[in-house]
Amino acid sequence: MFETTKGIVLHYNRFGDDKAIVDIYTLSHGSLAFLVRDRRGQGGRRKDLQTTLLRPLNVVELVFDYRPSVTLQRIQELHIAHCYTSLPYNPIKETVALFLSEFLHGALRSEVQNTDLYHYLLYSLQWFDAATEGIANFHIAFLVRLTHYLGFWPNIKGRETLPYFDLRDSVATDTEPSHGFCLKGEEAAAVRLVLRMNLRNMHHFRLTRQQRNRILDVLTTYYQLHVPEFRNLRSLAVLREVLA
Repeated sequence: MFETTKGIVLHYNRFGDDKAIVDIYTLSHGSLAFLVRDRRGQGGRRKDLQTTLLRPLNVVELVFDYRPSVTLQRIQELHIAHCYTSLPYNPIKETVALFLSEFLHGALRSEVQNTDLYHYLLYSLQWFDAATEGIANFHIAFLVRLTHYLGFWPNIKGRETLPYFDLRDSVATDTEPSHGFCLKGEEAAAVRLVLRMNLRNMHHFRLTRQQRNRILDVLTTYYQLHVPEFRNLRSLAVLREVLA
């Protein structure tokens, strides 16, 4: 049955001479994988319009023949649903976008339809594209807030003064967990501050490069503990180099 929906492209993986698998987080069905044609000219340049439209984090509208029992869906029509004005052209924003697309590809791999999650992703990306300053903490604020929509927002309410934060159980505690996945001391206390960060106030948080790197390390570990098969991120090193 043919359906029309919107989606956010997460990953494009070419294989063979003229095919690719594209992972898209769709408004109607959550994460879906699509088999598409990949036409390339000489020298490896992508000349096919569909391939260009399916760049990671592009917001697209697609018509497809949805078949629940099929692993790879087929796209019949494809259009851009939102045109970015700076994301593909600003080197720093583009690097952050590539990092986030890899992160989201891992984090949303098995996510089902969730309207609130989709609109959070869409609003955040559009905000980032339009922003002209104060974006150094965007990726941190974005990933912290994302945990709310994925169901593992840290539980510190009424526990703000406890000396440990259990990363595996997502809770502040007064005893150090035996499994070792925890923050302690100043880092445990900093969880409260990081959870206050959002798109509107993140420019007030003055973080050093070392602090941002440490927060990203903790966030990556946190997601790995809560999302099955969440892999190490190849783009993290590139992000750190560009933002250094």
